[in-house]
Amino acid sequence: MIYNYMENFIEDKGLVFQSFTLNTSYILTTILTFYVFYFGAWKPYLKNGDKLKVVVAAILGLIFFIAFRYILEEKIFEAILGFGNYRNDALGYYFLDNINRAIFVGGCSLVVALLENKYELETDYLQVMNEKSEAEMSLLRSQLNPHFLFNTLSFLHTKTFKLDPELADTVLKLSDMLRYSLQSSKADKVAIKSEIELLENYIAIFQNRFAGKFFVNFETIGTQVQQRIEPLLLIPFVENTFKHGVLSEADAPAKIKLKIAAGRLNFSSQNKINNYPKDPGSGIGLENVKRRLNLLYPERHELKILEEEGVFFVDLVLDIKN
Repeated sequence: MIYNYMENFIEDKGLVFQSFTLNTSYILTTILTFYVFYFGAWKPYLKNGDKLKVVVAAILGLIFFIAFRYILEEKIFEAILGFGNYRNDALGYYFLDNINRAIFVGGCSLVVALLENKYELETDYLQVMNEKSEAEMSLLRSQLNPHFLFNTLSFLHTKTFKLDPELADTVLKLSDMLRYSLQSSKADKVAIKSEIELLENYIAIFQNRFAGKFFVNFETIGTQVQQRIEPLLLIPFVENTFKHGVLSEADAPAKIKLKIAAGRLNFSSQNKINNYPKDPGSGIGLENVKRRLNLLYPERHELKILEEEGVFFVDLVLDIKN
């Protein structure tokens, strides 16, 4: 394009209005097409891996370049300025002459989008690794002696078993939860079955603690529980329910449901909201899990959180295809 300007300048001893206009229109078409490809095809669909939508959007981008240039130069310029760009008015010739130009523009746009995606993936990966390292370091600082803790809980379970089997069972569940939390922090992913057991133990501890005054319905649907997800991903939602929900009414229990299908997980919960003043740290758990979802499952999750008529709703849909 710059070469065209220089060539016209040398041959004509100045930029002729017609040449200047046509070159400017070509530059405008190129820039617009670049961003049509970028925002219409590469940016929304490349990360999702939706090949059909990428192909369709790319074809539309090629058509945009050819059609926009044709309408601008061969129709509008011809009607207003009295000249067009092509002497051969055959549409077939026009299409063939411009398709390569359109492919070149789309290819340049694709390269930019791929480089940007690569940079974002690398940045997100480094951020996840840094946060994981920080979490592990924080966990190590808090573990003065985990073996001592587990041995002590085992001792308490043994001593209380004959005196109070229910309390002994609670101690055992607490020990299992702590052990799972420590072990899962070292794993990238865990089986959904393990996360379900963690939630069941957590709920059971509260039910034992507030016997007759704690009402939660926990339901799991689906048998494909060997699929793997990030560890400790669901329990913040349950913790939030227990912390801010009204759980003492038998006729209005908190409802927690987990639906599992091939490559898909759906977690939902609902509970009445208590009217107690919220502490300064309220909501931190949910913000953290939102951040984890954005980092670990970008473009692969949908999270809805809302309050309606005194009821708090959470609905998480997760794409867990490996």
